[in-house]
Amino acid sequence: MKYFSRVSFLLAVFALITSTIVFSNPGAKKTIRIATWNIEHLGSDGRGFGGIGAGKLPPRSEKQLKNIALFIQNELNADLLAIQEVGVTSVVNGKKISAPLEKIIKFLGPTWTYHIGSSGHKVIDPVHNMHNAFIWNKSVIHGIQFVDFNFPNEIVGNKGLYDRRPLIGYFEIMAGGNARNDFLLTNIHLTAGQNNDENHLAAMIILEQNMKYALKKYHIKESDRIILGDFNDNPYATGKNGKPKYMNLMYQYMNAKKYVDLVTKEVGATRMDGNLTSIIDHILVNNSARKHLSKNKPYKYMPGTDEKELAKWRYTYSDHFPIVFEIKVEKKDDDVD
Repeated sequence: MKYFSRVSFLLAVFALITSTIVFSNPGAKKTIRIATWNIEHLGSDGRGFGGIGAGKLPPRSEKQLKNIALFIQNELNADLLAIQEVGVTSVVNGKKISAPLEKIIKFLGPTWTYHIGSSGHKVIDPVHNMHNAFIWNKSVIHGIQFVDFNFPNEIVGNKGLYDRRPLIGYFEIMAGGNARNDFLLTNIHLTAGQNNDENHLAAMIILEQNMKYALKKYHIKESDRIILGDFNDNPYATGKNGKPKYMNLMYQYMNAKKYVDLVTKEVGATRMDGNLTSIIDHILVNNSARKHLSKNKPYKYMPGTDEKELAKWRYTYSDHFPIVFEIKVEKKDDDVD
């Protein structure tokens, strides 16, 4: 009897300690980190066009691809990235493959994967073979569904609305093997040229209006929505007279649709133009998703302000700076899906 009591006592103590550890769980992630990053012609020709460090840049070497992976893991500490300008090198069983992205994923480790969307171009030449894509860590993020938009790339102001076709990613956060809160990311790359105000406004209106039809088709009822990527649009640019150079009608329209841009003037340049004034990468968050942000201010990685240092960074990484924000890991999902 004494032996039984002692064993029971030890088991009770062990259960108490175990439950305490599980309850406090100091190693559990409280937030996930999401980044948007134009990675500048990954696997396609044309690197080095304009800005600091311009010139004909060669394709990334294996060492450079490894450095990009280490940068994602150690500097950005990102769990999920929306990236633009990914070149497709082959298609296997209907899946788009990017050889350099495959190597980056390999260096990131076995829990990482990726999905590449459609380019939207009828003819893929070496320079325009670029797509939007997502890469993510499967141990903390589950990619539920991906949706390419099929509406025409209309011409407005003599240019197509999208340099790459928008790509929707429907994701959920995983914690302890269980699904938590989920959200939608729409990865976009609007047409180049910051003076294309009407073009960008039309692109966003068509995107926002077609999103509900695309989601209905795939039976997705997700209220937490984020639109992010390379907008090629700077609402903060001013002329010599101090007045705005461009219209901000696109942002006014999205504000009316209950979206807020996390990228403010204070974030500063997101692309390495000559004067570091180009704020063209943006993160539009709707009210539902905004409730789950850990804070409203994003983190922008910038290696410095010295031109030589920036040019050296561009040689391996990109002419854009990645922007990171955080979503809280909730105990349960709270939206309409």
